[in-house]
Amino acid sequence: MIKRIDINATDCLPDAECDKLKGKFLDDSSYGDVIDYDCDIYCEGIPILKFRKSIYPEDLLTLGWDKCKYMAKASRGRGAAAGPVDPESVYWKKRDIYWKDKWSAKYMVKDKKTGEMKQSKMRVNNEVASQPIGFYGIQKNLGVNLPCRLSHFTRTNFQTFQESIPFFQHIANNYKELMPEKYQQQLERAVLNDFQIEGTPFSTITANRNFRTAVHQDSGDFGGWACLSVLEENKYHGGLFVMPKFKIAINMRHGDLLVADVHQYHGNTELYETEEDKEYNDKYPQQTYKDNLGVGVLGLNNRFSRVSFVCYLREDMIKCSQFNKFVISIKDSERRTKWEGTDFKFIDGINGKEELSYDCESCNKMISYHNVRNTPQHLGKTGCFLSHLKALKHIVDYKLDKCLIVEDDALQVRELPGDLPDDEIIYLGGFIGAAKIKDTRKQSPVIDHQQGINTLDTDKYRMLCGLAYYVPKWQIAKEVVQSLMELKRWRAIDISLPKVLKQTRYHYPALFIEEPYKSQIQNNRVDYFANEKYDRTKCKIDDSI
Repeated sequence: MIKRIDINATDCLPDAECDKLKGKFLDDSSYGDVIDYDCDIYCEGIPILKFRKSIYPEDLLTLGWDKCKYMAKASRGRGAAAGPVDPESVYWKKRDIYWKDKWSAKYMVKDKKTGEMKQSKMRVNNEVASQPIGFYGIQKNLGVNLPCRLSHFTRTNFQTFQESIPFFQHIANNYKELMPEKYQQQLERAVLNDFQIEGTPFSTITANRNFRTAVHQDSGDFGGWACLSVLEENKYHGGLFVMPKFKIAINMRHGDLLVADVHQYHGNTELYETEEDKEYNDKYPQQTYKDNLGVGVLGLNNRFSRVSFVCYLREDMIKCSQFNKFVISIKDSERRTKWEGTDFKFIDGINGKEELSYDCESCNKMISYHNVRNTPQHLGKTGCFLSHLKALKHIVDYKLDKCLIVEDDALQVRELPGDLPDDEIIYLGGFIGAAKIKDTRKQSPVIDHQQGINTLDTDKYRMLCGLAYYVPKWQIAKEVVQSLMELKRWRAIDISLPKVLKQTRYHYPALFIEEPYKSQIQNNRVDYFANEKYDRTKCKIDDSI
């Protein structure tokens, strides 16, 4: 039976008093009765939380523990939730703190150049086992400019993450049943782009291990509601989820689910062993973790593990473009400025004429005619090939889907359609020549293009110019990278890339055309440029562009 609890506003702790608790640890004086049963809690008719015991079948509990037990890694960026800085703790005793304010501190570090101690500008919190799983939003700080992406743990443990999804889908299904309106609101927002954990309204899961959170309010999430669940190993007590405003505590344990308004202040009580817990943990020592206690990560010195998961939709995911857009550009290129301030991220191109030598491994692998082999053109061609390879590797490293790669002399003339195929690379610009280069030089082929996606007859024709192409899935980029690396010899990227594709497909008319810049590879290139019809237009080069 599900119990309903109604709280009167007059019985609640005033907001001003809640504010004073921020960043502090809670104890038993912060709540009344401990709730350890199915219940729905309201305040003045407004839902605060819904709690359900043992929502998982045994096989999902086993899967959840097997796939998720290592998800919580050390972090120093959890803000007020990490609790007050204690200079006498293991972590901080190793550091010379020169500034401290509640839950943040700065300390002295050694200058890498001079070896002298200096003040670090970075403000950090207590180190705790807590990190995001799934997707993360745009990051433009600390000297980086990253697009929306998978979190570091997720992309480096992608297979494990994929295998854990049924566990989180079960949470989502229960969320839908308990709070259908909140669930639908978040789901409708989540599906607006591809940064959604499959089959859920969540973009992100924060995994915590033995993390006694201090009083805090969650932020950066959409809708204010999150789903919380716990998996355990060995015996312990405490770790109660407390909302001090409402003076309630939830004893959330192995396999339970809590759906709550996390914009309300909340925190956890201390985790500890009773005498009975100690006897059990002595008899059955924990086998899963081999922690280095000298690091001083809070909570990891315990002989038990409480791994909690907070599932939510990040507010900033709505800003993530449907496409990940990259432009290949040499750092000092005159073309670079036109891309600044756009939603294209730079892939710094490799300037072969300045960065490569004629006897380097890549240049030896690249094929050129005898009159080109020992000229700057050969170096430029090799640099261009390596630049595209770098872009493809970036997609693989960050496991990015729906990626657009363009060269910096591309000009977009049409909007990207939302229904591009997801099974192969699609060319979005360039020009088509005859299968034999000498025939292309005579005249451009006449092709009856169809509106939309076309498949090129590669017995007769070839796609030339790596101006713009679409990579739907990172796994496809991985296959292409592997195939290119396995080639015994390389040719120019626009020759080699189609060779490793299952088929050459392109969107007609072209979405990108080629602007009349001077070539960075050929000094004497004829002034013909790829147009919307995958043909070449003769155009005078404008030195002012």
